[in-house]
Amino acid sequence: MLKRILVLLGESAPSVAARAFAFRQARSSGASLSGLAGIDLAALRLPTLGRAGTASFQIKLEQGMRADADAGQVRLHAAFEAECARNGMPLDWLSFEGDPMEALVAASETRDMLVTGSDTAFQGTLSTPLPDLLSSLLAKTPRPVVVCGDEATEGVGNLIAYDGSLPAMRALQMFVLLGTGRGQPAQVVSIDPSREQAARMAVAAGAYLRAHGYEASELPLATRADPSEVLRLEAEAHKANTLVMGSYGRHGLKEMLFGSSTVKLVENPPCPLFIYH
Repeated sequence: MLKRILVLLGESAPSVAARAFAFRQARSSGASLSGLAGIDLAALRLPTLGRAGTASFQIKLEQGMRADADAGQVRLHAAFEAECARNGMPLDWLSFEGDPMEALVAASETRDMLVTGSDTAFQGTLSTPLPDLLSSLLAKTPRPVVVCGDEATEGVGNLIAYDGSLPAMRALQMFVLLGTGRGQPAQVVSIDPSREQAARMAVAAGAYLRAHGYEASELPLATRADPSEVLRLEAEAHKANTLVMGSYGRHGLKEMLFGSSTVKLVENPPCPLFIYH
């Protein structure tokens, strides 16, 4: 069961959406919620300009960046404290300065699930489509990660992307064991050029969900279309609360983490993505 949630804090729209999702999950499950904010010190160090007289200018730039980062931490603390108060939850604030991955691994060790915006980088106001930090987080963390996009959507059910691969099996099992989405309908989507194969995969996942008390239905799709675009359309059509998926596809090492389908969805999530490898 879901007992402890960690949300990565930032000021971007995806980070705000991540907080909204994390608070909803904490309220519905009774789990505790911790917020992690921090400063990636490496991002505040500029390359040496290498020209005479530029050293002092570089120092001033770096000092300005640090001041902006510190001010951002103050704003985040105030915003998170206010949200905790509105939701009737105690403030559990974690912060770091230094290597973000080191801090994330340490914090995730005692949490069940991580929730983040799609542009989380702990680099102040910098926003990138797929920051290296998020890539590393999804590759290395032993916990499931929920990646949120720009909007704090609240859907009416969960979509399970299932292709019969080991990552898909693990993601489905972790979703069920944590009790995430319990009480909400689950739609299994399986995509394959062969309708027979798509149906076989969907039926297997549906049976697993029903065995654990979930209301599940199957949607096998026989198509050669890009799976990421198919899943995006289905998530939007079903107004999905969460899209559950493994971190790479059925072809294993040929589609390692952030292969074609995963990266397109993580860069611009149609709804919160529950990802596990």
